Amino acid sequence: MNAKKLIRLNNKKRKELSKENEEYYSNMLIYIRTNVTASEQQSEELLMELLDHLIEAQAEGKRAEDVFGDNPSAYCDEMLKQLPKEPGKSTLFFIGFLLLQLASIFAIVNGIGDIIIHFIRDSNQTVYVGTAVVTFFIVAAIIFLDVFLILKWLQKSVYKVPNKVKDFLTLFFIITPSIIGMIFIPKFIPPFGYTIEVGGFLYLLVGRAAFIISKLFDRKYQITKV
Repeated sequence: MNAKKLIRLNNKKRKELSKENEEYYSNMLIYIRTNVTASEQQSEELLMELLDHLIEAQAEGKRAEDVFGDNPSAYCDEMLKQLPKEPGKSTLFFIGFLLLQLASIFAIVNGIGDIIIHFIRDSNQTVYVGTAVVTFFIVAAIIFLDVFLILKWLQKSVYKVPNKVKDFLTLFFIITPSIIGMIFIPKFIPPFGYTIEVGGFLYLLVGRAAFIISKLFDRKYQITKV
């Protein structure tokens, strides 16, 4: 059974847990799934084994603490050490899919913005292909870094006492510099490369094409299907 089917089965079987056990197990699930290096397939198989074990123990009147102990993060760390790393091929497919999705969003947002500005006031609709490509990869790198940092933060915060102020500040200092960087860094890139006029409509066309390609890519390799 592949990882996507395991996720769907896991969602269904978790409903058999008591409220207390479900909360305990859900924290373990978040901790394991937010590990950025472990194989997704092996992680989901591990989660299913843990869930089946907990359901059997619950039927015998046991609590999750009786099964996995009162230090679940240490337990999960031991389990994660035994899991293989995510295969490079799967990682490349996932990164390729995300880049296509980001390209479609980036192009569509830029296209809509350029068209609106052009109708409000006469604006330059010239697109420098080299500049656009470099800008896209800078934005993509910033977004990937944010996703990585947020996943690490989520994993570390699962078993910590919630602190709304500290959590807000953590996210603020992760996201705010990234937004500033995405706005201002591209402005320092000099115009270069092949030039194309009617930029807004071109961006929309490219964005639509990238979105369709990403969906076909997803359908072939089942990246997001559950």
